[in-house]
Amino acid sequence: MIENIIKSVVDRFPAVLPFLSRRARYKASTADTNREYHDEITSALVDYFEGGSLTASRNRFKRAMSAAFLDMFEAGWQDGGAELPLDDEALNWLGDRQSQEMVNIDSLFQNARDIRKQKDFDYFAWSSARADGYVSALQGVYNAASMLAKGKQMLTWHLGQTEQHCDTCASLNGKKHPAYWYIERNYIPRQAGAAMDCGGYHCDCRLEDKEGNEVTL
Repeated sequence: MIENIIKSVVDRFPAVLPFLSRRARYKASTADTNREYHDEITSALVDYFEGGSLTASRNRFKRAMSAAFLDMFEAGWQDGGAELPLDDEALNWLGDRQSQEMVNIDSLFQNARDIRKQKDFDYFAWSSARADGYVSALQGVYNAASMLAKGKQMLTWHLGQTEQHCDTCASLNGKKHPAYWYIERNYIPRQAGAAMDCGGYHCDCRLEDKEGNEVTL
């Protein structure tokens, strides 16, 4: 009975999934999380293109996102040296990030609705490509959790191996700041949509702690 109640609430309010189902879910590896999230995204989109309900497919995507973000955030939190449960600051960051991604998912399905009207459209290839993009955001969630877990620990920015670097990344190279400083400014290496001039999309930079351990993936 309780499972039916949870499903009913989640269908109406997908953002509450992490808090309702945490006890029932296992901690998957980051590779498992990436794979399962990609499969769920692709299936949700393909189901819609094959005649499924927009609302049902969109909510399925949102539920998968909420679960994947929580799994990846908890993995980063623990790898960053903190213990579960997440504290209030971490929960607030995660909740805000999930809300932002739900807006992105809403926009995606608005596009899908128009695309479904086209004849002979390769919707499977389109769905798989969209899944690749959304799954890439998980790395940024992991990185943010790892930095939040490290609190005020000083982290040094190092440029990656790419031939060209944006002005933001170049100016940060070799600089040391507390982890929260990077979080507040959304300077998170490799996170799609980050505030660096490169937007994080092709960023290969990294952050290291005082022992030389890489904080990012």
